[in-house]
Amino acid sequence: MKTIYKKTLCALVGVGMVACSDFLDVEPHNQLTDAAVWGNLDYAEAFLNNCYSWVEGENQNGVPFCSYTDEIYHRAGYATEVYTLGNVSCDNYNVGYSEARGNTWYFYYTAIKNVNQLLERVDEVPVASEDDTTRKEEIKGQGYFLRAFYYHQLYSLYGRVPLIYHTRDIDSEWTETRADMDEVADSIVADCDRAAAILPLSYSSTDFGRATKGAALAVKARTLLYKASPLFGTPSRERWQEAADAQKAVIDLADQGVYTLPQVSNYEEYAALFCDPENPEIIFEKLYNTVSGGAYSQSYPMSAPPGAYNGYNGWGIWLPTYNIVNMYQTKDGSDFEMKNLTNYRIQVPSVDPATGNIVYKDESVVATKDSPWENREMRFYANILYDGALWGYGEDNHPIQIYESGAEGVTSGEQSPTYTSGEYWNATQTGYYLRKFMNPNYNQWDETVMDNTPWIFFRLAEFYLNYAECQIELGNDNVALSYINKTRTRALLPPLTDVSNIREKYEQERAVELMFEGQRFFDLRRWKRMEEAYSSENCPTAMKIYKLGDGSLLYSHNTTILQQRNFKEEMYWMPIPRYELNKCPQLDGLPYED
Repeated sequence: MKTIYKKTLCALVGVGMVACSDFLDVEPHNQLTDAAVWGNLDYAEAFLNNCYSWVEGENQNGVPFCSYTDEIYHRAGYATEVYTLGNVSCDNYNVGYSEARGNTWYFYYTAIKNVNQLLERVDEVPVASEDDTTRKEEIKGQGYFLRAFYYHQLYSLYGRVPLIYHTRDIDSEWTETRADMDEVADSIVADCDRAAAILPLSYSSTDFGRATKGAALAVKARTLLYKASPLFGTPSRERWQEAADAQKAVIDLADQGVYTLPQVSNYEEYAALFCDPENPEIIFEKLYNTVSGGAYSQSYPMSAPPGAYNGYNGWGIWLPTYNIVNMYQTKDGSDFEMKNLTNYRIQVPSVDPATGNIVYKDESVVATKDSPWENREMRFYANILYDGALWGYGEDNHPIQIYESGAEGVTSGEQSPTYTSGEYWNATQTGYYLRKFMNPNYNQWDETVMDNTPWIFFRLAEFYLNYAECQIELGNDNVALSYINKTRTRALLPPLTDVSNIREKYEQERAVELMFEGQRFFDLRRWKRMEEAYSSENCPTAMKIYKLGDGSLLYSHNTTILQQRNFKEEMYWMPIPRYELNKCPQLDGLPYED
């Protein structure tokens, strides 16, 4: 299998970064001239492969979009706190330790510049056969897809952005301004239509991972869903119908057998879907090599619990919050709630920062002895690591110990924040670890193999749910219900039969099915409901588990807020960096400044 994002010629990097490099009469050993690149189909395809380099998976940068919502408490921050604490501005635009988060504007416009060069020059490439002609057209189709994909990233974060469809030389005068949001959306759709008209439904194994017709239709569908939503303009029946038709175009490919929603019989099978690059539900994904070098999945170090075991040794960075875990229902489809709560007097442990020793304090806690983990729906077990959950590779597979001492003389669990014989500083602060995107079959101690868990940008379940939302907005509740049930019954939950409160039921199913996949950040924004996620009731808090002297466990909601978040209305959009405003006076800095 070829991971096309990394298969490129190093010599082409220089060519991809400038508009013209044929000022040299000679061809150095480590560089190719423009004439060489656009005079050879293999080199042109390698240039295309380099254009895929800006497709950055959220599991490769340490700062997934769920870090900015009520889904995750990012224990180390990595600059996400610039956003979550409400400090973002045109002068303070770095919201994550990666180019795609910390310098988003420059990152994606660099990508677009390279794609524009490809699309301007690819027609010059000579072909010698009908197969070459097809291959050349597919290169062009992938170029249209990538430009649409990169503009979609900008559209989803900035709304109004300049539309640049040509390369520029160093003396070019900048006259472009930020286009209206509808114009941006329509331009993305146009590129998607161009791509979909050219691209195949699938490729042979040697080109696995390239953008397909389905991928182009997926970008179009998500763009039109956003366009129909309140943040991006005034919703109307016409907009929702346009969005519905676009979702249905993707669904029609599934009806033709191009994609399928794999059925599962247990949570292990469901969890495995997110670690399998060949999952037939996937429409477009970021692939990684199993050998070291280049981009790689960071799911393990960011999610795994600490401990000297294979499958552990993690940093516990991406921590599911108490409230988001409570969204997982019980097996019978009813909402979860803590039961039989009562007051207990216990000795609560903490680590003395000066000595590193455990100190105890007598406290009263509201808790229950009823395990919150019993009889939960399948996706809870697939996505969340909780106290007592089995984790680890091979012989190291054993129950995680998140419980803390509730009485002096009781030793806290090895994966708890008060186990001072281990790396307690890397232990969970919320009472949970993230299981989703971690492959239990990955041998962490084999230094010859890297974790290649993909990042899934588009999968079929999203478009079933997108279509359901469109149908709700169009007043077709029964149709919406049938599509909500497609993902719900796949998770072995009973189907919904009543359309009452269907919007609430839809949002519940969407939040759970797409949890931690980066969707909620965009959903809450496009619905103009981000304030809810940043309210004091939804700030990150923890589940605490205490082990008593008799070996019994208490489960308690610790209401201490781990991060007091702050959301301002302008934060519905990301700010244009100051350096761009200074270079391009035609750009406005709205909504942060005029």
